[in-house]
Amino acid sequence: MITRYALIAALLACLGLGGALWWQSDRVAGLEADKARLERSVLSLEAARAQARTAARVAQAEAERQRALAAEYEQVKDAFREGDFDAPLPDDFRALLDRILRPGE
Repeated sequence: MITRYALIAALLACLGLGGALWWQSDRVAGLEADKARLERSVLSLEAARAQARTAARVAQAEAERQRALAAEYEQVKDAFREGDFDAPLPDDFRALLDRILRPGE
């Protein structure tokens, strides 16, 4: 009689252990899916960060180019103020004047 109860208790313990293992494996699968999703999110954020850094470098280069052009035009403006109309003009400024003065061509 005691062996029957021991066998039943052992069977219930095995069933309980099996249920706990099944529940844990389900949790592990869910956590692995979350991990994969978070890894993809990290990769996406790293790509966005790299793109933002590239955009910042491009913006910095454009700002430097604009500063150089502004300095060049400032020199032209100062030369005109001083009456030096023979000062060399920047190429793009000459092209602009050419388009303004010869619109039909």
